Amino acid sequence: MFITVSMTLALSIGALSNNELMVTPASSTDFLVIADMPYTPIDTDNLREGGVLGQKLKDTPHGFLMHLGDIKAGSQPCTDELLKQNKQLLRNLTEQSFIYTPGDNEWTDCDRANLSPRYDELERLAFIKTIMYTQEYQQQAERLTEYKTQVNMKENARWQFAGVEFKTLHIAGTHNGRRQILMTDRLKANEAAVQRDKLNLEWLSAANPDAKGYVIGFQADIYTHGTEQPACSESVVDNCDGFKVYREAIADFAESVKKPVLVIHGDTGPYCQQSISEHLTRLNAPGDYMVSDITRVRITPNEGQLRWQISSLKTGKPLTRECR
Repeated sequence: MFITVSMTLALSIGALSNNELMVTPASSTDFLVIADMPYTPIDTDNLREGGVLGQKLKDTPHGFLMHLGDIKAGSQPCTDELLKQNKQLLRNLTEQSFIYTPGDNEWTDCDRANLSPRYDELERLAFIKTIMYTQEYQQQAERLTEYKTQVNMKENARWQFAGVEFKTLHIAGTHNGRRQILMTDRLKANEAAVQRDKLNLEWLSAANPDAKGYVIGFQADIYTHGTEQPACSESVVDNCDGFKVYREAIADFAESVKKPVLVIHGDTGPYCQQSISEHLTRLNAPGDYMVSDITRVRITPNEGQLRWQISSLKTGKPLTRECR
């Protein structure tokens, strides 16, 4: 039986003063989110030890750090050296668990015509999994309560934190690997996309009914990049919307649990939040050239209500921008 919990974003409560809206000292209910970084030398400098973000992060207690994909700019070739270099930069940010889900810049976009060298995208996906999901990564992640991964897609993870269930889904840009297939066998690419959809939807639906709320993290902006085309499927592979099935499934999930559901993604520029329905909120994490920052989220229970306090790690100020 599900327990109904209402959700209100702290940043939208007009009765609170500006001082009250400033995030208070971190507690065991804080976690951090980053996406679409590093893209530029500025990002790299900010994330290095002693950099603006690197230092802020080390000074901020947090339960874990999530990276929602795109660990390099799409204009850079997907070389082994660059991927390993940026992976190490990000992993050095925290001594807490580091959770990562792939973005399109690491694999689906690696065959772009303007890149040199170019790569088969499925080969790059296999490579990024090899360097990211190491034994050390697994050991760090297993510090999280009830941490587990999906048997056939280890990038899909699930864990509990502050009474909330977290899960990652592998949803990357280019409609989850269905478009701009330039160096890979199209049949294999489409078969892989169908399999990702199947496993993602299974992982989404397997929720802990005792959780007070749910956070779902993935890379693609399935909302801004939505189309009027029919949903992609095993039989519909061209001129279709690879994100439609996820928009519908997540909306159905939020309605069925009737608890706060926070969807966090990267992929597009605006650092913003949006109330999609009574129980569903989305957060577009900072990054993607526009905002060199990290999101800090505090889970705040208050007299039966669960609130997501969303703020900038760099400034400490709450997020007020609405996604359009």
